[in-house]
Order: sequence, then C-alpha cells, then structure tokens
Amino acid sequence: MSEASWSKVTPTDVEERERRGGGASSRDLAGALGSEQMVLRVWRYSPGDKMAYHRHGEQEEIYQLLSGGPQELLVEGEVVIVDDGDWLRFHQDVARRIQNNSDREAVWLTMGAPPGPGITDGIRIDPKTGEVVPRS
Repeated sequence: MSEASWSKVTPTDVEERERRGGGASSRDLAGALGSEQMVLRVWRYSPGDKMAYHRHGEQEEIYQLLSGGPQELLVEGEVVIVDDGDWLRFHQDVARRIQNNSDREAVWLTMGAPPGPGITDGIRIDPKTGEVVPRS
C-alpha cells in the first residue's frame, strides 16, 4: 500500500475557518486527511448561529452533537431536540438546519457522502415557504 492510503491529523492542527458572511466556524478534517469520497467537519456554533436551511442534490449526511446540548435542529419544518452524543442521519432530500438558540457554544461533527459537486450540492430552502432559494 502507498503512503497515501492512510493519514492522520490532530484536530487542532487543522485551521478553523468561519463561514463566509460570519456565523459558525469549522475544521475541514476530511480535506486535511486527503479524503476524496466523503466530507467530515467539526463545527462550532456560538449562541445565535445557524446554518442555512438546506437539502442536498447528492449528499447524504450524518450529524453528531459532541457538546453543548441540548440543541435544536429544524428538520422538514419541525424542531428536533438533540442531546450530547445523539446521532442523526439525513437523506439528501430532507431539509435541515442546525440552529443554536441556546446560551452556550455547540460543537457538531458532520459527515457527508458522496462529496457531490462541492458547495453547489447544497440547495438552500426558504424555511417559511419550502421553496428553493436561488444562488446569487
């Protein structure tokens, strides 16, 4: 086997980046590890932070709340309460959003496969109407 068949990183060695426009920050562990077939990130959501309400064109996702629970997800228009250690799986067609409405930081692990065509695999949804929000 070649050296590229496995890799190791320490999470603190992976740069934490804030999303464009502010809000939650993440560490791209999959990218740092050289993964080509999945996406793996650790996200930090401060109080008031939320991700875009979205679904995917190709990517199935799994989320785990590592710390900061209980927290809320908006899933298909319903609020779901998640405790530390809970795992969630989302089919690509399910609209979802992590939303930190608490007074404490929340740390999430998110995994997705296949990677899809990058950021454009995410399809933003208006949470009030359920309609697709065109990319600008």
